[in-house]
Amino acid sequence: MSETTDAHRAASSDEEAILAAARHVFTERGFEAATFAELAAAAGMSQAALAKRHADKLALFTAVLVSLEQALDSHCRAASSAAFGRPMDIFMAGCRAAAEFAGRRDFARIVMIEGPAVLGEEAWLQIDHGLGLPTLANGLRYLNPSVTEAALKPMSLMIMGAMNELILALARGDEGVEIDSSLAVLESLLRTWAEPR
Repeated sequence: MSETTDAHRAASSDEEAILAAARHVFTERGFEAATFAELAAAAGMSQAALAKRHADKLALFTAVLVSLEQALDSHCRAASSAAFGRPMDIFMAGCRAAAEFAGRRDFARIVMIEGPAVLGEEAWLQIDHGLGLPTLANGLRYLNPSVTEAALKPMSLMIMGAMNELILALARGDEGVEIDSSLAVLESLLRTWAEPR
């Protein structure tokens, strides 16, 4: 193995450790209460060393949020890939995976609750939609291969909005909202849109 490959692997491992430490601090303390000194200490490094990787607290928060969004996307793709049955079963497996993953305390607080406030709605949407919409659109295209691009984008936005609201309701513990019944409602709505196969 080359020194370059070893160095790259070590850098990736270091970055994962930094993000994991920061994720824990942001989950427990929130963005406002967490200090850069505290984040550096949690990562086992000096503030100067951390600043070389992430310029400030906002940059580190953004990196943590992006890593959580990427983990959600990977989790949903894996769940859909492992599912069997009708296209609807496969699509709904991805939706269930999203709802269950988003129930994680770190995801709920960092991505869904604090993310829009800390980053601003526009920047948050760019990250959230940039990662999630293509995956969702591919799933919807699989449900209805004859769908036009003109119909696909609004449908993707509506389903993503519904899933985000469901995730927030689950994170808040809203009465009368739970995964099984919510996904059953979503599936019944999608049946009229999906192409029978």
